[in-house]
Amino acid sequence: MKYLILLVAVGLAACASTTPEKLQGADYYYKEGQKAMDKKRCIQASEHFQRLVSNFPGSQRVAEAQFMLAEAYFCSEDWVNAAFEYQRIVDIYPSSEWVTESQFKIGESYYRQLRRPELDQKETFEALNAFRYFIEDHPGSPRVEDARQRIADCRDRLAQKQYLSARLYHRQGHLDAAKITYEEVLRDYPDASKWYYTTLFRMGEIAQAQGDVDLAVRYWKEVLQDSDDQHLNEDVLKYLSSLSETTG
Repeated sequence: MKYLILLVAVGLAACASTTPEKLQGADYYYKEGQKAMDKKRCIQASEHFQRLVSNFPGSQRVAEAQFMLAEAYFCSEDWVNAAFEYQRIVDIYPSSEWVTESQFKIGESYYRQLRRPELDQKETFEALNAFRYFIEDHPGSPRVEDARQRIADCRDRLAQKQYLSARLYHRQGHLDAAKITYEEVLRDYPDASKWYYTTLFRMGEIAQAQGDVDLAVRYWKEVLQDSDDQHLNEDVLKYLSSLSETTG
């Protein structure tokens, strides 16, 4: 009998421990979320704002709470969820006062996920597109210059990714494949100056290896004329000097 009573008591205690938390009002979760954000308790803040958004879709605070939910994820460096929640602002509340900042932060959330150039660049493309949409939709925003700089950074990374692929072919002796891939860098990323001129330098190496010295010289002279990379220019001068000695 005592054993049965004990089992019943344990069962009741278990039920009590799983009783759902009593739902508070929208204002309560908003204020608690703001308090947590003020104290940089970002995960706790996201929980409060999520309760408001999920349980009070008709609240006057829901649009702002949706934005603050995204901000809380951004604060906690949860870039994937931040991008998702900012996108919800753009999609669901396109006329709200938070849409401009949200659209910029979508790009920024992807930008914070950028990987090393030799790895997959999915997030780089996502960031690039997001910042382009931001500039197109909000040309008068003071954030436009920041977005342009982010675009330049993304394009530089994509150029480096393509350059590294070409360089791998080059080192393995696959000169034709390297040449094609270097040409893609020159065609697609003329604004990524470091990788553009380094690629011209490598194209000169390939031209020389394939016996077209005149073409090699043209590539290298273009580097000297337009590049401000001192180390790269010194390498070019060494090649040109070596050619002069050879052709004597």
